[in-house]
Amino acid sequence: MERILITGALGQLGQEFIKYFIKNNIYVLASDIRSPKNKLNCDFEVANAMDIERLDNLVKKYKINTIYHLVAILSAKGEENPFNSWKLNMESFQNIIEISITNKINKIFWPSSIAVFGTKSGLENVNQDPVLNPSTIYGISKLSGEKLISYYNNKFDLDIRSLRYPGIISFESKPGGGTTDYVMEMIESLKKGENYTCFLNKNSRLPMLYINDAVMGTIKYMSTDKIKLSVKDSYNITGFSITPLELFEKLKEIGCKGNVIYKPDFRNKIAKTWPKKIDDSFAKRDWKWKADYGLNETLKETFK
Repeated sequence: MERILITGALGQLGQEFIKYFIKNNIYVLASDIRSPKNKLNCDFEVANAMDIERLDNLVKKYKINTIYHLVAILSAKGEENPFNSWKLNMESFQNIIEISITNKINKIFWPSSIAVFGTKSGLENVNQDPVLNPSTIYGISKLSGEKLISYYNNKFDLDIRSLRYPGIISFESKPGGGTTDYVMEMIESLKKGENYTCFLNKNSRLPMLYINDAVMGTIKYMSTDKIKLSVKDSYNITGFSITPLELFEKLKEIGCKGNVIYKPDFRNKIAKTWPKKIDDSFAKRDWKWKADYGLNETLKETFK
C-alpha cells in the first residue's frame, strides 16, 4: 500500500495532490514549514525540508514509501535572493535523496519547470532534448536537479521521476512568485471589473497547464511502469500557449469589464528566455499523456 509524504504541501500543487489522494483513499502525510490555516483531512507535520533529521524521523514514524518533494522558491521570487534560492531548492532535494536511499523509498516525484530552457533551446517549439541554458537561479537549480535525477537513478537504482511543468493555472490553491502568475491575477481582477497592471509585454507567449491536468497527468505518469519511460530525467508536458493580450481579449468576449495596462518589468525578461510552445510528444508516446483543458475549458472552470 502506498504511503505518501508531500513536502511543501501547502503550495499550489501540494494542496491539489492532497485532495486527490484523500479522495482515492491513499494515505498521505502533508508537511510544510508553516501550519495550515484550515484543517486538512490528512495527517500534517510542520517540517523544514532543510532539516534532514526531522524528515528522516517522519519517514520512519509514518512508514512512508513514496515522496512528492514540492519545496521550491519560484522564478521571479528566486531572483530576489539567488543564494537563498539555490540553497533551499538544491539542499532540500539532496536531503530527500539521502533519506530515500537510507529508507529504501520506492518512488520520488520532483517537479522541474520550463525555466530549464533558454535562448538556445529553440523557443518557438521546444523539443524534449534541446540545448538547456537557463537564465534564472530557479532554472539553473531545476536543470541541476534533472541531471542529479539521472545520476542518482543510475548510481543508487532509485526511481525519481520529474515533469517540466509550464505555468500552472489554479484558483483555489494560489501560486507564489512565478513568472506566469499574471494569468490568475488578470482573471481575478477582470472578473471583479477592476483594471489589471500586467508585468509582461502583451505579446509574451508562454505555455500553460490547468491544475486538473497537472495533477491527473502526474498521477498517470507516476503510475506508469518504469520500463516504459524512455526519458530518464524530466518529461515535457503542456496544455496550451497564450499571450496576455489573447487572455484579455478572451475575457472581454465573455463579459469581463476591467482593462489591462501593460508595464513589463524584470519578469518579462525572464519570459523572453522561456518557450512559446512545448513539444510533449515523448510523454504522449511513452505514458499516453493528454491535456484535457485548453483555454476555453480552463475559463469555463474559472467562471462556474
